[in-house]
Amino acid sequence: MGSLAILLVILRFFTGAVDAAQQQMLSIFNIFSPNYSAADFAQNLNYLIGPIRNPSYPDLAVNARAAIITDLNSDRILYAKNADAELPMASLTKIMTALVALDKFTGQLNTVVTVPAEALTVTGSKMFLYANERLTVLGLLKGTLIESANDAAMALAYTTGGDLKQFVALMNQKAQDLGLGQTHFTNPVGLDEDQHYSTARDLAELTRVALENQTFAEIVATPKATVRDISGKFVHSLTTTNKLLGQYQNVIGVKTGTTEEAGESLVASAVGDSGQKVIAVLLDSPSRFQEGKNALDWALKAYSWIEPL
Repeated sequence: MGSLAILLVILRFFTGAVDAAQQQMLSIFNIFSPNYSAADFAQNLNYLIGPIRNPSYPDLAVNARAAIITDLNSDRILYAKNADAELPMASLTKIMTALVALDKFTGQLNTVVTVPAEALTVTGSKMFLYANERLTVLGLLKGTLIESANDAAMALAYTTGGDLKQFVALMNQKAQDLGLGQTHFTNPVGLDEDQHYSTARDLAELTRVALENQTFAEIVATPKATVRDISGKFVHSLTTTNKLLGQYQNVIGVKTGTTEEAGESLVASAVGDSGQKVIAVLLDSPSRFQEGKNALDWALKAYSWIEPL
């Protein structure tokens, strides 16, 4: 938005409209550094101030039961509808499943694990793993996040937690650590069960944290992949369940979820022309991909971010 946006933000700053930011401005901006650039200035303003609503752009309407759109960098809410309603989340659960596994296997994603037979009894979407098949943790993460494979998620759970009860405890502890006060897990795949729920607001925050992990971000941005066991005997072709990915250049993830109780749900993320990133969460949408694309487009047009002069 150029010089006008910067002028508006500076005006707000000096009139006391952003008192919290005033205390940090000089230390964060480091404006006297010889290497400080206009791009640095714009990035820091976006972090402190966040996106600015364009008042002339019409409001958004979605038919999802609950929804939220957030700015990834500033974590500001751009749109919300029933954002704190506790609802089933289906396979959006696997964002947490992957994050807990990534916590344990940081720097060890090529660790070879053996798929337990217990992991294969799960119903729903699968990548069709074999009992005692040996593959890497990274391969299981790809199956979990790209294909939304329940067998891969279960194998990750057994590998990470030792058993399902302990893994679910790790999921709930992670939720507590992240301040997700309206989220509770009872399984690692998203099956409909009592006490397995989240909110659009919590899922947006969970996704924001997950996207900070480079491995997670790369996997959820992958439309297709091939995973092989370490012998090369078993080959699994994976195709993303996120139909927005690959169809729209600016979409960079993230995850779908569908069950009878949860309906069709979606977490999607997109990047704008100036590098700004937004996250949209839709729970129980009658048309999640169309509404998801509409939500992402709306956010990038209804708000403006500071750009270098």
